[in-house]
Amino acid sequence: MKAAVLPDYHQSLEIRDVPVPEIGPTEVLIKVYACGICGSDVHLVNEDFKDISTVPVIPGHEVAGVVEQVGEQVNYLTCGDRVGIPWTQHTCGHCRYCVRGESTLCPEQQATGVNLNGGFAEYAKAPARDVTVIPNEIPFEEAAPLFCAGVTVYTPFNYVNYKPGQTVAVLGVGGLGHLALQFAHAMGARTIAVSRGDDKLQMAKEKLGADEAIDSSTEEWVEKLQQLGGADVILSTANSSKLMGQALHALAPEGTLVLLAVDSKEIVFPSPMDFILRRRRVMGNPTGSIKDMRETLEVAAKHGVRPMIETYPLDKAQEALERVRDGKPRFRAVLTMN
Repeated sequence: MKAAVLPDYHQSLEIRDVPVPEIGPTEVLIKVYACGICGSDVHLVNEDFKDISTVPVIPGHEVAGVVEQVGEQVNYLTCGDRVGIPWTQHTCGHCRYCVRGESTLCPEQQATGVNLNGGFAEYAKAPARDVTVIPNEIPFEEAAPLFCAGVTVYTPFNYVNYKPGQTVAVLGVGGLGHLALQFAHAMGARTIAVSRGDDKLQMAKEKLGADEAIDSSTEEWVEKLQQLGGADVILSTANSSKLMGQALHALAPEGTLVLLAVDSKEIVFPSPMDFILRRRRVMGNPTGSIKDMRETLEVAAKHGVRPMIETYPLDKAQEALERVRDGKPRFRAVLTMN
């Protein structure tokens, strides 16, 4: 099969002919139709995941395709099923986190396309228990980004005591943010977009479900958000530690700031009194469990949540990865195979 392989850190992807993966009794072989390219793939190349990654490796953790072969012990998936593979797989199944359905916190988890071969290839394999069926309403190339970007921004709704009608602000309208706005709108939130540039803010209101839009580069955005009553939840998808630190002041009492993006600089938060007197919280979110993944796809199918994508053939994988590195796609890049 053809695959885009990362031979070593800080090197370009190489298109190679490699063997089709052989599956075990509890695994499935998937014919890949689409695989999203994520900012985490850039971190992989840059050696930022050195403690958990293995090279050479086939990257790609937003995998969507069709079951081609099932292991002899698999009786709940069949050939032809439309499925996807998320970031997390091969968890232990018995730790305190696995037994309560939070496999993304398992200390023994392995990551698709990081220390296990991923979806920048014509075929990929995974444990059957770690794949999720894709609703027929969602095309493969639009389903792929939901297996990382989508589930990452949807999952916080299950952990912040969110109630329909609350105010959810999305900081940054990009690869994560444009999906976060759609999910917040679908979940019945009063949705506020905070980003730079009139074009993004206009798009947020016209196409992504934002009720309000605030330009963080020209307005006192924290003050403006407070004038609107403050946010019960802020989903921070912007790669800016400065904005993350400012965002705490934009929360309503009992509000939660959810950190979803990465910046190399430290976050400077205000006085502890700003947390204490208003019972504010800060949390992070890595991705989502199988339960979260299923809910993400169900909500996306029902409410028409879709990523805006650029597609590239597999042999253009390096070009597409460079565009993601430079922040050029609007808003997700997807490799298409088969």
